[in-house]
Amino acid sequence: MKVKTITCPNCGHANNFLAEECTQCGIHFSRYYEELEKAEALRRHIEEQEKAEALRREQEEKERQEAEARRKEEEEKAEALRREEEERERREAEAREREAEERRQAEEEARRLEEERQIEAQKRADILKRQKEELEKAEALKRQKEEEQKAEAARREEEERERREAEAREREAEERRQAEEEEKAEALRREQEDQERREAEEREREAEERRRQEEDQALVIAADAPGDAADENQPQDETEDIEIEERDDAAIEAQAGAFDFIEYPPEGPVVDDQAEIADPSASPPNDYRPAASLQARLEFYEGRMIGLTYGNPAEIQNVKLMAVSSDHIQVFYPIPRHVVSFAYGTIVSITENAEGLSAVGPDISPVFPVVIELPRPYFHNH
Repeated sequence: MKVKTITCPNCGHANNFLAEECTQCGIHFSRYYEELEKAEALRRHIEEQEKAEALRREQEEKERQEAEARRKEEEEKAEALRREEEERERREAEAREREAEERRQAEEEARRLEEERQIEAQKRADILKRQKEELEKAEALKRQKEEEQKAEAARREEEERERREAEAREREAEERRQAEEEEKAEALRREQEDQERREAEEREREAEERRRQEEDQALVIAADAPGDAADENQPQDETEDIEIEERDDAAIEAQAGAFDFIEYPPEGPVVDDQAEIADPSASPPNDYRPAASLQARLEFYEGRMIGLTYGNPAEIQNVKLMAVSSDHIQVFYPIPRHVVSFAYGTIVSITENAEGLSAVGPDISPVFPVVIELPRPYFHNH
């Protein structure tokens, strides 16, 4: 759609058709055209008056000439020539007067137009001055705003740098703490392995000592009865070896305990071989009355597979609740084979259902008797 415009008669700039002033030179269109119309009307009025006056004079002259013609018939030709001379002089005087009047009017019009141009020029100068002042104010405000933005950006950058440094220090401290914990756990594991190795070597030495004693005793008996006694002692030696091997297997099995699926011994205190393990087939409580503590609430699920989530109900980990102590719980992740301990203060919520819980619905397996919401472990595989 083409926008209507109006051309400024002073500078030729194209303005909006509804604009009252020129956006470039600043003249007021209505006032400018009113002055032009007044001047044009005055000029037309003067021309009409002059034409009417000339017509009137011509009419009077015609009438006078007719009278003169009638008188000329009676007057002498010299009088007629004199009057014609006087009329010519009078016409010339009137022409000179008209010319002088026109020159005076032209000068006055020129002076008026000059005054109007000076006034318009002064107005344009004032407008330009105001625009320049406003532009300088806008530039100053823009510079001030840019400086404030730069200062704010520098402040935010400094805060971000300090925050990153603080986070880096926290991460380094956390990494050092975790490294120390891992070193402690590794040292404890090596110490337990050394202790088990020493115990196994001690048992082997005792078994070897007993075997040598039995062999010596068998040799002494064989010296007294070298016949059937030697044949009877040989199965006894084999029986003793078999008993020693069975005791070694039992010791290894006792050390594994209830957590024989872990390839290394669990951290913390040694669990009694005869400790009672929760029956996986037992039904969970269905009254869910408030328990005395979280330990009392979770002891029922100790040794069972439970669900673990980190705030996303669609993501539930299948883990084993290994131990429930007075201040923390210990769970085992089957896939990464991590054993992680959580303090009771980190537990967000515990959800139980006698019919079971799952990530999608109760009819989708795996179904867990209880789901615990905990924070995601640092070394957990995402």
